[in-house]
Amino acid sequence: MKNKRLNGWFLHAILILAVLFSVVFTALIWVTPVYFQRLAGMAAPDKTKVVNDDTNTTDKKKLTDVYRPVSITVTDKRSSSRLLSNRIDVVNLMMTSLEGSKITDISEPETVSKSEYLKLVQTPRSYQLNYGSELSFGVLKQYFAEQPAKSENYSFDRIVISYDGSTVYFLEDAGLKVYKAKLTKYAKAKLNNVHKTKGLKRYKLSYEYQNGRLIQYYEDPITVPRYSYLYNKENVGMYVTRLLGAEKSSTSSLTTREQDGVTIYSDDSGQKLSIRDKTGLITYTDYLTDETGRQNWTLDDHLMNDFTDLEQLGVSLADVKYSEYDIQEKNVIYRSYIDGFPVISARDFGTYQIQNRIRSKKLVFSQCSLQVPVPAAGKAVTLKPTKEILPELQNADVDLGKISDIQIGYTVSQNGTASLVIDLTPTYFVKYNNVWINYQDLVSGKKWGDNDNEF
Repeated sequence: MKNKRLNGWFLHAILILAVLFSVVFTALIWVTPVYFQRLAGMAAPDKTKVVNDDTNTTDKKKLTDVYRPVSITVTDKRSSSRLLSNRIDVVNLMMTSLEGSKITDISEPETVSKSEYLKLVQTPRSYQLNYGSELSFGVLKQYFAEQPAKSENYSFDRIVISYDGSTVYFLEDAGLKVYKAKLTKYAKAKLNNVHKTKGLKRYKLSYEYQNGRLIQYYEDPITVPRYSYLYNKENVGMYVTRLLGAEKSSTSSLTTREQDGVTIYSDDSGQKLSIRDKTGLITYTDYLTDETGRQNWTLDDHLMNDFTDLEQLGVSLADVKYSEYDIQEKNVIYRSYIDGFPVISARDFGTYQIQNRIRSKKLVFSQCSLQVPVPAAGKAVTLKPTKEILPELQNADVDLGKISDIQIGYTVSQNGTASLVIDLTPTYFVKYNNVWINYQDLVSGKKWGDNDNEF
């Protein structure tokens, strides 16, 4: 009898401890998401080192993580398909298969016709590593046996590698340029088996040129999950310290003023940081006294230096990838990517824009960032084939000639029940007049960013 009582008390004690642990852990998630993220990081350390907040040293490993492909497609004997999974990091799977490999014998660029270029894009029995925008060879120097001559003037948008590694092409969409190369020191069996990995879904693609841009069209309906995330709203004082607290302003006086819902911090050395109180959009500008050397910056110079500026913000780069480069404005854009799809927001949530001109630097980003995924409300969304949205746009009197790109991405909205949670919903985005807009807003005639629920 006594043993039964002891067992009963023991079981009750275990249950009470389990409930208390659950309550405390839930509180950590909902009340202090940053603390929870740190705990999660301690429990499962990332191979990528976190840059110390007090240093500006560029971590080469993290640089290659930010400047890595955003999607992987495969071409079998007949057609091309995008590889997708919400359980497997497809890009990481591909890059892991290339660990230790080296690229050699890069040829001088050859300009080909559009038809020849499209054939190379869809080389039979090959992988295609797609980047958000044109990339310099210098960013991939860890993969080169030796840097190709004149590489500072070379760029590419995608890499085509045959299943067995025998064929390698670097392709530049805008100039229709092709660089042939060789792949060495790679695990042939590992590379060949990437497309055979269980759990990967395939969505058939076709390609078309529009306004000088190669666009991927999904041939069939595509199902994309919804996501919800805890977000972190960083104290603006952190950015004031890290950006305005630079060496050149150490002897300067800092002033603060408010104007039309915007708080502005400035010093007498030409630096200014403003934050829109309602949206949390931060703009930092630095008017340099003499930086004329920047007029000769190559794409590689911009990508390397802008990454250093990105690191200086001290934000988590876990989901952040290189997304766009505007050669006219000298503007590099980084975005958060979920399952290979960009988060696109009129309020720049999850977006970092860095512009380095001859005598000025400008950073535009949100005070808020993604932290920890939580169970999403709602089922996955099935989007129609890409070409089916074009008649909708045309019927809404949208000038198709002003569309330079079409992508699937995530729109951002405030969760209706939890103040620290945002919802990510997949949809098509159209780059119209050089601005990304939710295609449904274009169809309805709604002004982009007028959604009151958007975070």
